[in-house]
Amino acid sequence: MSTVPVSVIRGGTSRAVFLPMSALPAGQAERDELCLRLIGSPDPQAVDGLGGGVSSNSKVMFVGPSDRADVETLFAQVSPTEAHVDWSGNCGNISSAVLHYAEHVGMFSGDRARVWNLNSQALFELVRADDRVDMRFLRPGGEKCGAIFPAGRRCEVDGLEVSLIDVANPVVITRAADVGVDPSLGMAALNADAELLARLERLRVAAGQAMGLEPSKVIPRVAMVAPGEDLRVIMTSVGRVHHALPGTGILALAAAVALGGTVIDDVLEGRREALTLQHFKGDVEVSAQAAGDELEWVALPRTARILLSGQAYL
Repeated sequence: MSTVPVSVIRGGTSRAVFLPMSALPAGQAERDELCLRLIGSPDPQAVDGLGGGVSSNSKVMFVGPSDRADVETLFAQVSPTEAHVDWSGNCGNISSAVLHYAEHVGMFSGDRARVWNLNSQALFELVRADDRVDMRFLRPGGEKCGAIFPAGRRCEVDGLEVSLIDVANPVVITRAADVGVDPSLGMAALNADAELLARLERLRVAAGQAMGLEPSKVIPRVAMVAPGEDLRVIMTSVGRVHHALPGTGILALAAAVALGGTVIDDVLEGRREALTLQHFKGDVEVSAQAAGDELEWVALPRTARILLSGQAYL
């Protein structure tokens, strides 16, 4: 029975299995099989693996040295219910833990690192102070679609007025009321509504086509916005309503608010650099800076913690 060196690390509101880039198989089928085996998928209980049965805990991150930055990463989103691995996008929550891992395994030393993500072809910076990590994406946007707003700041998709944005990861933004979502119902009630989930998936797929993306079960994500102290947000992840907010989705929303002109303006007045997003698990602060129509940076504070390190048996 073969083994691979792994660390299980929480980053933000997600958890992942981290491996060195040297453990990445050469073939795509072998890469998928490794990730499925590590997570224990497909199985909603993940009994035979290190996953958690939900998308936020069914993640794998490979980290290695880089010629473009201090380290580089490759992220895999594993479906907990299907034998499917998606490599199309990055995970912001898990990216916040990269510096913890790199230092832990002796790959990098220091409290500040520049990271190149291979999925999104994006550069970001991590600054660590104990468990807290500040993550800043520098001049982001258009990594997947070629433009921050590939269809303008507002457009119609599947009969709805939406905003399509590509910052950190592609996201389709819609008003929660327009898709019949009442945020007060809670995550469990929304996930029990099969008709709603099917409608959101149709919107997500149509938005991906409008953005010129290859078919994916992960991107674009759907963000439903409603009035809150600042902004109330519900997002999807792999066909379900997310228990919190994906990190890259948070960054995309901050960029949309800083740039202005999107459907968010209908529930949140005015452009701003810093805002608080309310979600099912609580609040998250995020910031972005724009100079006219140019996005300078987006930033997100997270925390991360190494849970265990050892050898995973395959």
